[in-house]
Amino acid sequence: MITYTDLSDEQRQLYLKALIATAKADDQLDEDEISFFTQVAEGVGIEAEAAEAMIKAEVTLDTTQIPSLRSSVGALILRDIAAMAVVNSDLVEKEELMIFEIGKAMQFTEEEVEEFLNWAFMGLQWQLKSTTLLEKYASPK
Repeated sequence: MITYTDLSDEQRQLYLKALIATAKADDQLDEDEISFFTQVAEGVGIEAEAAEAMIKAEVTLDTTQIPSLRSSVGALILRDIAAMAVVNSDLVEKEELMIFEIGKAMQFTEEEVEEFLNWAFMGLQWQLKSTTLLEKYASPK
């Protein structure tokens, strides 16, 4: 199974830019997204302060420059950008469109990208149900 340490420097940069592009797709960068990105960036070897500066900077992703990555590297990127899209308990259309655009650029089919989005959506539903269950028993009767 692929890990972050298996990524080349170029792939690592693409990975981080794809996460940022997904987080910023809805024009709202919230604390959950910043926290998720910082944790992931630390996992790839970037210090927290540098990661926060990177996500707040004007980093752009030119999807026309994304190489064909229909491989475990591309799958890792798709999995994590799908997770980024739902980290704030929401999946908006702009984020979804960004994920499809990145997936297409890496040569994944629409159906394959949809698999990653479905996985993320199921995770979001799981989180929301968890919150509902906890809130249900939060106040004593």
